[in-house]
Amino acid sequence: MQIGNSLGKLTSSRGGAILLGVAAAVLAAILLAVYVTRYRDSVKSGTVNVPVLQATHLIPKGTPGELIATKQLYQPATIAKDEVPAGAITDPAVLAGRVTIADIYPGHKLTIGDFTAEATASLNTKLTGPQRALTLTVDATRGSLANVASGDHIDIYQQLSGPQGTIVKLFRANVQVLVAPGAGGGNVVLEVPTRDVPDFLFAWTNTSLAFVIRPATRATPTVVTTADFQSMLKFTKPH
Repeated sequence: MQIGNSLGKLTSSRGGAILLGVAAAVLAAILLAVYVTRYRDSVKSGTVNVPVLQATHLIPKGTPGELIATKQLYQPATIAKDEVPAGAITDPAVLAGRVTIADIYPGHKLTIGDFTAEATASLNTKLTGPQRALTLTVDATRGSLANVASGDHIDIYQQLSGPQGTIVKLFRANVQVLVAPGAGGGNVVLEVPTRDVPDFLFAWTNTSLAFVIRPATRATPTVVTTADFQSMLKFTKPH
């Protein structure tokens, strides 16, 4: 009863009404601040993240998209939807058949605008580190690569003739063909480690080489064997 009388006196006086109005305004401000804070938290927790591809190494101008993928020059990342750059690449398959038009630095989010769909004929964009593009001439008397396509992997066998007779042995296994010649012969370009270039040139000039196509996928290691007249005479397994 005493509280009611006090409240009545407070509201009946001009000063009391003002005090109650101020208190109500303060309470409303507090409630509004709490609402805004909770709203911001709910918006933040509901932020949509989008997958993108982010460069992890320097990618020079003219680098093919296939090389970026095979050398893993990027990594998947997720960023907020409102921070995604225009034309951002989310699928690595998009890199195929494209070439960078400028240097790309680590941390950059890959976009369609970083690439052109124009093909490049420059072999140096397909090589990294110690790899070299070695060109050899193929003709009817030097063997045939008519059934080999650019991008195939081959095993190369070598025929040697010496005082002890003729032998055939594995020269190099799993060599990638960068450019294949046509059925009528021409030049074949092989991807070769720089340390092997002298051996390839010597073998090409002084011995005979034969090429064996490897499976496109799940190829087993090539067995290292040597064949000569003695091994041919000992071979009795039926074909």
